[in-house]
Amino acid sequence: MAVKNIAVTDTLETFRTTFNDLAANDFGDIANLSGSISSTNLVGAMNETISIATSTAGFTVKDSANNQQIVGGGDTLTVVGTSNEIEAVVSATDTLTIGLPNVVSVTTSLTTPTLSTGNMTLANGSITDSSGSISFGNENLTTTGTITGNSFSSSGTTHALGTIAISGNTISSSNAAAITVDDNLTLSAGKTLSVDNITSSASFVNFGSKDVSTDGHFYTASTNVGGVVFEGATADAFETQVFAIDPTADREIGFPNESGTVITTGSIDAITESMIANDAIGQNELKTVVTLQILNSSGTALKTLFGAGA
Repeated sequence: MAVKNIAVTDTLETFRTTFNDLAANDFGDIANLSGSISSTNLVGAMNETISIATSTAGFTVKDSANNQQIVGGGDTLTVVGTSNEIEAVVSATDTLTIGLPNVVSVTTSLTTPTLSTGNMTLANGSITDSSGSISFGNENLTTTGTITGNSFSSSGTTHALGTIAISGNTISSSNAAAITVDDNLTLSAGKTLSVDNITSSASFVNFGSKDVSTDGHFYTASTNVGGVVFEGATADAFETQVFAIDPTADREIGFPNESGTVITTGSIDAITESMIANDAIGQNELKTVVTLQILNSSGTALKTLFGAGA
């Protein structure tokens, strides 16, 4: 088959002979066309030929967008997929296996009525696992709805963890009158702690080196002899306890506005002259009293002196 060309200067006879030669030798006589080809023009016959060849020696692939591609003899069909989404394995004889890897990544969303893998089943709006637990690893679990379980539930602003409930800024227990914090509890500087009762498994509550300050009163125990215990400068087995003898009425004891040492009934040689005011000691302050009187000539007492008796 040679290229045919007719120049603009050629004669009509040249055009006739060239055209006839093209029809007879290049295109061929249509009467010799196979009966399986029904088209009477070259383009139609070529399309039919491709269709016949494809059906016998190839096939057509089409995607969901109706994009089509013919795979004929000598062509290669390549199946590709994003990592962790699809796996394709070619094996003998003429076998293409398409499956999912052990770890599948879904970049958008996955909708299915029932999904089962291993021990876990996702169906009817719930996740179950025959092993008894479902692990999400170190990934966050986020939802705009409610997470509910036997040991954890949340509804609105109230969240329950077992028997502990958190509602707003309140923590409470559903099965006990107290909540145990099994670790140190630290409040940041400037924060307050409001409690009605402080107990300790030890015989004391240790506030460390911090001052205990109150705008109210400091009450000691009512069932035992309570009081205030001072260790002193030396931490040893000896302390000083200040307590109140059981009062029969409200009592008030005031400390004077001065510095000094408190005198008790056990003090010995603790009172000095400067502690006694002038004329502060009379006969009532003496254990036993003897009287010395100075009389005038008529026997009238001019002066009476009191002295300690034997």
